[in-house]
Parts: sequence; structure tokens; C-alpha cells
Amino acid sequence: MQNIGYPDTVNPFQTSRKMSSRPKLQRNLQRRRLGGVCAGIADYLGVDVALVRFLFILSVFFSFSLTMWVYLALWALLPAGTETPIPDVSWRLYRELRRIEKLVRKVHRRLPAPVADEVQETFDVIKFVAPYFERIGVSARMVDSLRELALLRFPSILKQMLAFPGNLPPFKRARLELTELRDEFQRASNELIDQEIHRTVGDTELTSPQVRLWKERLAPLREILRERTDENTLRTLEQIEEKLAFLMERTESGGDPFDLTPFEVRKIAFDYLPDTVNQYVSLPPSLARSQQLSGGKTAEESLNDQLNLLDRALHDLAKSLFEKDAQGLLVHGRFLREKFAEQSFRLPN
Repeated sequence: MQNIGYPDTVNPFQTSRKMSSRPKLQRNLQRRRLGGVCAGIADYLGVDVALVRFLFILSVFFSFSLTMWVYLALWALLPAGTETPIPDVSWRLYRELRRIEKLVRKVHRRLPAPVADEVQETFDVIKFVAPYFERIGVSARMVDSLRELALLRFPSILKQMLAFPGNLPPFKRARLELTELRDEFQRASNELIDQEIHRTVGDTELTSPQVRLWKERLAPLREILRERTDENTLRTLEQIEEKLAFLMERTESGGDPFDLTPFEVRKIAFDYLPDTVNQYVSLPPSLARSQQLSGGKTAEESLNDQLNLLDRALHDLAKSLFEKDAQGLLVHGRFLREKFAEQSFRLPN
């Protein structure tokens, strides 16, 4: 199946995720000097970690040993923030990733938090893609390019940022290259996940009776939609079908440690998605393409917006499942419930 890809701009679902999840009070191991307590408090309060550390040190002169006991208590009681582990790869590749991880730690200690977060986000995507460097069946040219960017270009950018901190021109150029590198790995990650889902769903032996029943119910609506919309909308719908089939299959198998039932995946598959398509195809074609709705868009434009948003949301949910990221599953599942279950994923009246 042809992949229409994702826009190069900021993913609105990722933005929703950041806005909807208030920082938790937990130790930040990435920016830790000792136990990550001060860094965690700074994240929770939204202040510079240097200020929190200064206040802790200053309080020692007034409270004597009390500050140290408070710090030790917080160290013991506060949970550690989750980290994306280095994947299961060969020893040689593992050593390379560990070497890069040490550079990332230096970035967290020496550079401002927003810059360090960008570096960490890029490294997390690299760790997700790294197992594909050694996997048979992936394009050799693509693997060679990604390996060079991850193991050579990315460390070079980090060293340049550490050597020229601040707003110096070399630092600005390095940060711009970091943004381009992160976008490149995000696109590669999206493509690899879509290929993995396509390969899994394409195996007819893995298709459960529930998935087959759902596809049979959706088929008539898809055929009507084929006569009413363009190829881009149909490709997006096909991608959504693949992701929903994959997620339902993984739920049915029971082999994963995460329960996707609370995430309303089946309701989206059996209720919200068919209901949305059915409402659109029930409109006269001329009205669907010309008549503006309350939001200023036509019904066809509104349908495309909702399908694209659902496709991105399901993609990120599947990615969290691949990464075994429990926190990511909770956040993405909450987003699906709030965005599609409560609002019924319907076209505006």
C-alpha cells in the first residue's frame, strides 16, 4: 500500500499530548547531578534547575542536616522518570549507542533544558530505529544512510553544541542541523512502523474473526466512499483500517502486557469510524463538496481532517505499543477517548 506519509510540520497529536499531560513530581534521571530530585522539582514547577539546586544548597546553612534528610527522603519516595532504554542490538551497536548516551548526558548537564529535550527526543527516535540497522528485509540504502546519521552525524552535532554553547553562530547551525536530523528520523520511524503494521496485518493467518467481521461491515461504506472522494482520502482510510486491525489483533492475542480495551479501539473501529463515513456518504455529493459547515469547511474537508487526525493518533498509539511504553499508551489512549469517544468522532452538524 502506498504511504502518503506525515506532514513535516509539528504533529498536532504530539502537541496535544504535551498540553494534556501535566508534569508529574518525579526524579529526572536525565538531568541529575546526584539523584535527580532537584531536576524533578524544577520540571514540576517549571523553573530553572540551577535555581532549585541553589536553594537546596542555601538551605543547608539554615537547616543544617534537615535539608539532607529531606533530599534523601525525596530520593527514596519520588519515582524515577521513565527513560527509553537502549534496544536489544548487537554488542558493537550497543557500545556505539552507549557512547552517544554519554554525550546526551553531558548535554543535559551543560545546556538549557529546551535544547537538551530536543537532543533527548532525537536520541529516543534513534534508539527506536536502531534495531532496523541489523534487520534483514529493510532497504540497505536506507539503513546505511540512517546508520551514518545516527552514529556519526548526531554525535558530531552534539560535540559542536557542547563546544560552542550559547547563541554563537556554530551553536545555531548545530541546532538547526539537529532539527533537520530529528525530522529525518521521525519520517524514517513513521515509515518503518507503517511497514511493520502492513506486514503484520497482511498475514492472513493472524487475522482474527473479529477483525474480519469488522472489515466486512466497513467494506460497503468504503465502496460508496470510493465513488465520492479522491485517492488521498481512500489511502488514509486504508491506513486507518490497517492500524485498527493491528491494534485489535494485538488486543485479541493477549500476549502484550498492556490492555488496550480502555482505549476504545474497538469502539472507534465498530462505531465511530463507520458512523463518520456513513454520515458523509449520506450527504448529497454537491452538498458535501460545496456547502460550508459551521467551522467554515466543507463536509469533505472536515472528513479528511478527522481521518488524518485519527490516522496520526493510531500511529502514535501503535508506536507506543512497539516501544512497550506504558506511559505513552496511557496518554495516547486518553487522547483517543477524549477526542473520539466523547465527541463520537462525528462530522459537525
